[in-house]
Amino acid sequence: MTKALSERIALFTDKHKNTGKQFLPVFIALKSDIEQALQDGWTVHQVWITLHDEGKIKCSYQWFRTLVNRHIADDSKQRLRTVPGKSATTDQDGFRFNSATEKEELI
Repeated sequence: MTKALSERIALFTDKHKNTGKQFLPVFIALKSDIEQALQDGWTVHQVWITLHDEGKIKCSYQWFRTLVNRHIADDSKQRLRTVPGKSATTDQDGFRFNSATEKEELI
């Protein structure tokens, strides 16, 4: 008799617990080199291929890309983040839509 799906999922998660976290210490150790390579204009894929071929990184490209997105902040992403308690639309010089038409502007 086969086990119920819940039992099989519990066994699977016990066996494969923290599989993604095993790559984090190596990534953090190489973080400054990865940041420098990205600032020099190399793509994330080129950095991963080089580190993977050298045997320094064993994770998949998708997981490497996830680590880069989580731990290496891009300047454009930092600018988009808002401070808690403040709204993102505090810019007074931005575009404002006025749905009421004024007759002076139409003439």
